[in-house]
Parts: sequence; C-alpha cells; structure tokens
Amino acid sequence: MNISNKFNQISSPADLGTTLKMQGQNTAEQLNCMRIGIIQSFDAESLTVEVLLTDKKLLGLNKDGSQNVRNYALINAKVCYCSPFMSFPINRGDECVVLFSDRELESWFTTGEPSAPKYSRMHDLTDAVAIIGIRSLPKVIQILADCLNLFYGQSNIALSESNINITSPLVQVANLEAMNGASGSIIDSQGKTLATVKAGIVTEIL
Repeated sequence: MNISNKFNQISSPADLGTTLKMQGQNTAEQLNCMRIGIIQSFDAESLTVEVLLTDKKLLGLNKDGSQNVRNYALINAKVCYCSPFMSFPINRGDECVVLFSDRELESWFTTGEPSAPKYSRMHDLTDAVAIIGIRSLPKVIQILADCLNLFYGQSNIALSESNINITSPLVQVANLEAMNGASGSIIDSQGKTLATVKAGIVTEIL
C-alpha cells in the first residue's frame, strides 16, 4: 500500500524567479543605508555619538505568535558637528538620521587623507554618520510648546507653554474667542490689558 506524502502534496518546487526574489530580500535585509536613531551620549573630543537605532531587530516569532524583537547594540557614529562652525548642543535623547557609508570610513577618519580601503565591509553598522536635527512629531510638539517665536517687521509673537506674548506697535483685538475653555487676560507688550477671557469666551474688550 502506498502512503501519500502530505508535504509533497501541499508544497511546490521553487522556481528561479522565487529563488532570486528570496535572495534579493535576504540581501536587502542585510543592507544598511539610512536609519533613524536616538542619541545616547556625545564625545566632543572624538566627534562621535553613541546612537540607539529606533527600529528593533526581528529575531522571529514567540510561541504565542507575537514578534520576538530586541534593540540593536549601540552604534558609535561619526557626527556632522564641529565647533566653532556649529554651536548647538547635542544632548541625550536628541533624534538623528544615521547614514551608513558605501565603504569603510576608518581609513579616512583616522588620517583625513584619501587612501585605499583597509577593510572590505560595505554599508556596515560600523561605518555610520549621524546628522542631528530630524524630529519625531512628539518632539516637534514639545519644542513648539517650549518656545515658538514668529517675527514679521516690528511685530513678534512668542508662544510658550503658559503664555502668548505679543510685541507690536499696535495690537487690535476684535471678535476674538479663546479656545479650550481658557480664562485670563490678553495683555500687550506694555503690560496693558486689552481684553478679558472667561471659560474660553472673550467677555470684555477694553
């Protein structure tokens, strides 16, 4: 009696197209071009930062079907920052773009001179450059809440977490309704009260 092989019944032989597609996918998974990272520390002497990549490494699936992931090891990246040309601080928690060189960077970074590559690695996590300045949406909102200044001519609006300060030769208030149920006063740059607000409604224009 012949016993059928159930595996052979449900499987299909791999063709060349499928094999090439899988090979391309495996190559892409190993290729590092650009990632987003979060600064963990900054060394001003060596102009390098330790960066935690925001995407986690997928190790497979757990028994319950959930993803088994872990953080990548911290990356030591060269940083596009050089005092006195750029003077902004680099702090832990800052976000950055992390670029990975087509070829190894050590030969240039240690000598500053053109030279033949000493290592054959390509798009490696070791050869990273961090560009600080990109912001995720929560970070942008936080920055705007801390301080936002708008300038036009002689006028300036400064927005902070608890106040809106208006500096201008003339401030006109008409048909104004405050939002979010706020209460308080609208004051010009000279400290003069222009209007009062109660529970989100302008109750009096002075």
